Amino acid sequence: MKLFRTGSPKVVNDCQVSCGFLPAQSQILIHTASFLQRCAVSENSLCMLFANDARRQLHSVFMQVGNNVFAKLFDGF
Repeated sequence: MKLFRTGSPKVVNDCQVSCGFLPAQSQILIHTASFLQRCAVSENSLCMLFANDARRQLHSVFMQVGNNVFAKLFDGF
């Protein structure tokens, strides 16, 4: 909130959207989903060992925020 010099959560959210900043929790979910998706399709033997677990965790992330949020991010992936 110091970045935007306000104490209003509404103003902060509007400024974050306008400036392209996402809340930390959203950024963490995006990076987690990206890693899990790469791990699930990797040909690396260690990743292949945990591919089912990665898919299960990825499904859990999608259920937290909805499939449509990440669908746009991973269209070309």
